[in-house]
Amino acid sequence: MFRKTILACALPLMFAATAASAQQSGPTPGPKSGEQASIPFFTQSDIRTFDATDSGDGVYVQDARRNWYYVSFLSRCNNLPFAIGVGFKTFPGASEIDRGDTIFAGRERCQIANIVHSGPPPVKAKKAKKAKPAA
Repeated sequence: MFRKTILACALPLMFAATAASAQQSGPTPGPKSGEQASIPFFTQSDIRTFDATDSGDGVYVQDARRNWYYVSFLSRCNNLPFAIGVGFKTFPGASEIDRGDTIFAGRERCQIANIVHSGPPPVKAKKAKKAKPAA
């Protein structure tokens, strides 16, 4: 009987502690929240696609689960807007792409300053076609 009483008193305390810790940690960041993130990365196929900004200041990266991230660099990455493919260099033994890792675009190394959850990249405006002279 004594054990049942202790167990009955301990269970509500455990649930209250669990609920309090869940409230302190806050909600899980959403896919477009702009909150800090790291990109899960085990093989090259974990990165589905990328879309560089025209300025070379950052790149939108989509992982295999179709989540988008915006990656910004410590300095401008000039070759990135023209790159057909990119390479990633993570810290040894890492299973994710995070701040401080490197993206290779051609022969240029671009060190990652920040990664945030993002929506898809904005649609780029199409260039106007040149008007043909009247014949």
